[in-house]
Amino acid sequence: MDAGTCLDLQPPDQMCGTDSAITGSSMSVYVDSAIHALRGRRMCHMFSPDLVELHAMAKDIGIEQRWFQDPLTMPVSWPHYDIDEGRRALAIGLGAIVCDRYQTVAMAAIIQGRPDKLRRIHNLADPNRAFAPAAHVPAWLAGQGFPQDWPW
Repeated sequence: MDAGTCLDLQPPDQMCGTDSAITGSSMSVYVDSAIHALRGRRMCHMFSPDLVELHAMAKDIGIEQRWFQDPLTMPVSWPHYDIDEGRRALAIGLGAIVCDRYQTVAMAAIIQGRPDKLRRIHNLADPNRAFAPAAHVPAWLAGQGFPQDWPW
């Protein structure tokens, strides 16, 4: 993934592949709440807009970089690691942020540079609708450093 993929949806100091120590940003690593069975193990995703930080976290929790799910070299839609529950707990202990399904989709949209996905989340977050399961996402994104201009 090249750095340009994420630029349109991120603050300028938080571009994909940048070193947060150099930019001074507080980029984070995320784990989703979806736990899926895979070969007898319970797995989830670990991801970040900052690939340097993502790989560093993977190393810290004992995941080899060869397990990185890279959309440039394999048929996956976004860059991430599949990690088991034990490694998920380690990542959370090291500061990874847990995301629900809507937060995960929003972060995937940012990582992929997909404003169309963010618009879908926007529709699910609209407080003027009777059913707004993602109403918490705009404020959560802003708190993560990804403010979106979503006028209702």
